[in-house]
Amino acid sequence: MIYILSCETVENGGGIYAFDFTENGGVATRGYFLCDRPMYAVKTETGLCVLLRQPFENSEESGYFYIDENLQKPTQIKSTKGRCACHLCVDKGDVYIVNYLSGNIVENGEVLAQRQGNSTHPTRQTQSHTHFVGQTPDGYLAVCDLGTDTLAIYDKNLKLISESKVPSGYGIRHLVFSKDGKYIYAVNELVPSVSVFAYQNGKAKLIRTVEMECKNEKANGAAIRLTDDGKYLYLSLREENVICVYEVNGETLTYLQTIHCGGDSPRDINVFGEYLICTNEKSNDVTILSLENGLITEQVNKFSLGAPLCVL
Repeated sequence: MIYILSCETVENGGGIYAFDFTENGGVATRGYFLCDRPMYAVKTETGLCVLLRQPFENSEESGYFYIDENLQKPTQIKSTKGRCACHLCVDKGDVYIVNYLSGNIVENGEVLAQRQGNSTHPTRQTQSHTHFVGQTPDGYLAVCDLGTDTLAIYDKNLKLISESKVPSGYGIRHLVFSKDGKYIYAVNELVPSVSVFAYQNGKAKLIRTVEMECKNEKANGAAIRLTDDGKYLYLSLREENVICVYEVNGETLTYLQTIHCGGDSPRDINVFGEYLICTNEKSNDVTILSLENGLITEQVNKFSLGAPLCVL
């Protein structure tokens, strides 16, 4: 089953939509749960954990809740203790959330790690902006701080272990680990590029940053995904509205392809076997692209959905 989040209000059909694949990249709606402006979700042992942009009356704080895989039984919404929660991970019942506008990291809606600092971009890096939190292969947490160009590693109690930087003003956004856990591939938003880090024992060391060629000066990096076999890396670029494909082998990236995403503002992408699904936020649609030997071969399906953000 595939889940796609529509970041609209409930009145405009916002919520979580579940789909099944049919023949030749088609999809059939399996179910949906209406909720106000969901931002991101991850799979848990029992269903999904979901972030909501601003669910509380008279409060700018974001919220999160759990729901079963059939989208029938939501839990009560809890505060994320910050504004504009945009990413999370769940480990054995503990949920870790980053609030982009607040620049903090939250554990179970209670424990905070507040980050500080800035960088060189005059409007996007005047303060810390935490954009990603995910588990490392050796039991730590990796956090991308776009506002300070920092990849930070924390333990599960949110104690800072180490920090590493991408080039100033590049704005690290999201990351994935190589299948052997020895390398990190991170997409930078403000200067569209991929940074490669060596990783070991809670420490990341920058090896290189590869910039992507862009025709639109407003192009910005968004999502990054790795195939299950660890061979191919996909990145989406908004404004440029393309997906870039690389073959990966340890620290080596080999450029393969750049192809139009089929819509406007590809906020998220994800790989499902022989298909790649792309959520196009501004054109309010989802495109399904076929894959062969890592390359995107053609668009096989497209359907409408309001402000689609996250696909999992």
